[in-house]
Amino acid sequence: MNRNAAQVEIGTSGYSFKDWVGPFYPAGTPPDKLLEFYARQFSVVEINTTYYGIPKSSVFEGMAEQVNDNFGFYVKVHQDVTHTREEPEKSIKYLQQSVEPLRDRGMLRGFLAQFPYSFKKNPATREYMVRLADCWAGYKEPLFVEYRHTSWFKPIVYESLTNHNLGFVNVDLPELPRLPMPSAEVTNGEGYIRMHGRNKDSWWGNAGDPRYNYNYNKAELKGWKGRVTEMAKKANRIIIFMNNCHQGQAVKNAKMLQNMFDEF
Repeated sequence: MNRNAAQVEIGTSGYSFKDWVGPFYPAGTPPDKLLEFYARQFSVVEINTTYYGIPKSSVFEGMAEQVNDNFGFYVKVHQDVTHTREEPEKSIKYLQQSVEPLRDRGMLRGFLAQFPYSFKKNPATREYMVRLADCWAGYKEPLFVEYRHTSWFKPIVYESLTNHNLGFVNVDLPELPRLPMPSAEVTNGEGYIRMHGRNKDSWWGNAGDPRYNYNYNKAELKGWKGRVTEMAKKANRIIIFMNNCHQGQAVKNAKMLQNMFDEF
């Protein structure tokens, strides 16, 4: 990788999966050693379990003890912020307190807010985004916003995110009506990409498998090289997370991307 360009870091969306034992983790690896093994091969991870429930700070303390000082965490906000949207300030405050052990060690890189497909751009949702931005203004680490509906993929939205210092998440999804196509936007100086797989037939089924049961081929991954090059003109760092986590496929594809960008 050209060291004069933006730094490109690659990881996976989560690391603790039973079906990764064998394809990635050695058999017999205890649960409290998974992250330690993961961190020897990747420099960043996305924590998604916080979407379902925010753990005590001792959980993040344990994570911090398994990785080196240069390792980076990106943490997903709770569904109260992105889906129910009733008391986001309360949920955000609790999460910010919970991740303090990561912040104290300089390992906390940012947060992810993944909105559902049903969250379409209209006056009410735009007003909510301003509320979220105002709430986030008092916190140190950036918030990256992922939209799943094409109505948000507009220059006026990118400009608004920039004005509020919010990051934009570029996504790789199946080619289906009103799902966003791949993009190369940077709104806060750091590029963020999430790769979800391209399962057209099963995308609108259950939220879990087989939606994310997808193995990218080299050509599909290589298609992102030009977009990353474009993003590097506007970013000092670009993060790519593989979310096709079934049977360790995210790890396999993340390693393919690492090799690709080592040659970049």
